[in-house]
Amino acid sequence: MKTLLVPTDFSSNAASALDYAAAIANHFGSTILLVNTYKAPRRADMFVSIDEFIRQDAQQQMDEQIKRVGPELKNGATVETFLLQGEIVPTLLRFAEQKEVDLIVMGTQGASGLKEVFIGSTTSALMTQTRRPVLAIPNGYAFRPVASAVLAIDDFDISSHTVVAPLTRIARSFNAKVLVYHVERASDDAGIDPSVDIFLDGVEHSFHYELNSREINDSINDFVLDSRADLLCMIQRDRGFFEKLLRGSTTRKEVFDSPVPLLVLHDVK
Repeated sequence: MKTLLVPTDFSSNAASALDYAAAIANHFGSTILLVNTYKAPRRADMFVSIDEFIRQDAQQQMDEQIKRVGPELKNGATVETFLLQGEIVPTLLRFAEQKEVDLIVMGTQGASGLKEVFIGSTTSALMTQTRRPVLAIPNGYAFRPVASAVLAIDDFDISSHTVVAPLTRIARSFNAKVLVYHVERASDDAGIDPSVDIFLDGVEHSFHYELNSREINDSINDFVLDSRADLLCMIQRDRGFFEKLLRGSTTRKEVFDSPVPLLVLHDVK
């Protein structure tokens, strides 16, 4: 976790994500890349470009964020700022690849996000299009050391130990236990991939099964709350329950209302 990418639109949600990222950076001695993207409007009758005015305003807000979070950094953690022109998602995707970031830390909603859903359109797009781990922070969520994490998993195989490596790094660093949670939804459910036990070797972990016909998001959230977990982790694939949840997140209030930060890992063929 040496390089953390934190996109910001200077909303309160983005500030929550930056605060959480700073706490992680302090733990790992990471570099935070604080990024704002913008796209200046252009019209044929516009004689003066407003790009510079937008950049100046964004830089001023960046400076305010640095003044706020900078004094809290320790253990070699640093922060760098970037103002990038272009469409938000493609620009962030390219930047994340260029910088080879280890983790993208985002707020769940932006300044113009819908209040009735947990995951906003920008965060959802990054989750599904990037191959980098994404950590979504609920607005106003205060960092606390990760003592336990729930890995909510479907019945598909996990292709490699590298898929869950970000989770195991966090668990080992915080000496946290991982609760592997599976909701059996059908009679032909294959259960948890046995490889998970191998992939979590060296990390204290346990397996938890549930037969339930309720909304899967409700089942997961109840388990997270009952176990007092500090982190929820899911694996994004081309198919599976996570993908179904994500596709419904723009229209259903109950989708993605996780009470704790959500770590999304990727296992996409």
